[in-house]
Amino acid sequence: MTTAQIGSNVSVTYVGKLSDGSIFDSTDEKEPFTFTIGEGEVIPGFEDGIIGMSAGEKKIINIPVEEAYGPHSEDLIFNIAKDEVQTDGDLQVGDMLEMPLKDGNSLYANIVEVTEEELIIDANHELAGEDLTFEIELLSID
Repeated sequence: MTTAQIGSNVSVTYVGKLSDGSIFDSTDEKEPFTFTIGEGEVIPGFEDGIIGMSAGEKKIINIPVEEAYGPHSEDLIFNIAKDEVQTDGDLQVGDMLEMPLKDGNSLYANIVEVTEEELIIDANHELAGEDLTFEIELLSID
């Protein structure tokens, strides 16, 4: 029987949960998720959990912080002057900023505090610092 390996194109359904059991993502109301193992399209722990599975197999995988989005880093929290941010309206706590980088990529950061003259932004992934659990069903392997 064929099993998922590096280079396999796989299609899965999943429910992603935080350590408190709350669901943060799911394919329940979406199309199955398709990706190629080893291409870096998903977090390492998700790929590792699928390697060796067969089509039709279901599995629960627990992914520690280090194999998910990493620990929450204070180095990714910045203060920036409001006048450095181009915006069409008022900036609010919880807004997401997209900031272009010199290399052409973008840095995404969440506004965590707004003062008179500056913003405090957090560029950590929203799931940084979290252990994750996925209930996965491998639908197909190509």
